[in-house]
Amino acid sequence: MALALCLSAFLPRTAYGDQVVAGGANYPGAIIIALKEGRLEFRTAAGKLEAVWLSDVDLVIVDRGGMFADLNQAERYLASGEPDRAIERYRRALKLSEGFWSDLIVARMLAACNRAGRLDQVVRNFIRAVNGEASGPALAARLMPDAFPVTRTKATSRAVEELDTAISRAADEEKRALFHLLRYEILRRTGDQRAANAVPTVAALAVPASARIERVFAIQLAALEEALKQDVEPAVWNSLDRAIRWSPEEILPCFLLLKGRTLLRTASTQEDIIRAGWSFMRVAIHMPDDPRAAEGLYAAALALERIGRPDKAVSLLEECLAHKRLGEDTRKLAQAVLERLESAVHSPE
Repeated sequence: MALALCLSAFLPRTAYGDQVVAGGANYPGAIIIALKEGRLEFRTAAGKLEAVWLSDVDLVIVDRGGMFADLNQAERYLASGEPDRAIERYRRALKLSEGFWSDLIVARMLAACNRAGRLDQVVRNFIRAVNGEASGPALAARLMPDAFPVTRTKATSRAVEELDTAISRAADEEKRALFHLLRYEILRRTGDQRAANAVPTVAALAVPASARIERVFAIQLAALEEALKQDVEPAVWNSLDRAIRWSPEEILPCFLLLKGRTLLRTASTQEDIIRAGWSFMRVAIHMPDDPRAAEGLYAAALALERIGRPDKAVSLLEECLAHKRLGEDTRKLAQAVLERLESAVHSPE
């Protein structure tokens, strides 16, 4: 098959045409060249070389016969919302595939299993994707599962066991970190008591550079929130600071707010309270259009009150209440504190 694929590259473009749909763009008459480090490389009908994350691809149709007939049908089933039927076709295609096509099919089957809610099969294909030469940790992170049962089942137990084995066999920290993150998320989301034991490891780990995306950091955020309810360990605190440095902007406000709240809760000096206020104000100043900016203003006002600046606290609360993306919960909290402060200011001595 490898020889046939090489020869096919020299055929006139009109002899066949692959199709790639990604990011709202349709590329008919394309030629798929490779999957490298999780990115699908193809040449468009106009001759332009493109490379897109396979996780961003909505449809792949390969016009070359053979095992691609099953792959194409699987893609059509997945696109039409029939993941169970897609899985069976992906399995058939995988038996005949080789080279980068095997990793491509595994990644697509992972997405289908996630949509179908087959958690044990999701984990099996996630492990394959992490270890795949053409897929690897970067693509697997972007395909991190997000569909979980609400209680522990036989499937979740099998999934955790497979991840335990994968962790023990992982060749490097990059892969091991992804396995730990997914294992914790399964335990947490299914209410498994073992999640508490996994918190210290997940909270303190360094998210690999290849996996620094919102979905991955959201899992670590949950672990950090749990870990910081207890005594603040240096390793966990350092991990929170790393997350603030490395996390994408979409989730950065959550880490800043968590740091501020933890500093405010554990503050023993006025300097600690001021540091908490700085963390809150970073959200309000640098991400003013984010709905969490209003939370930052509210929390910063609490810090100002604690250092004896109720006048400044009132100003921030008024700004919070005027924020265009103010949430109802924050509005109620801010309004209550503002009324209390104003009452104290105007009350007779």
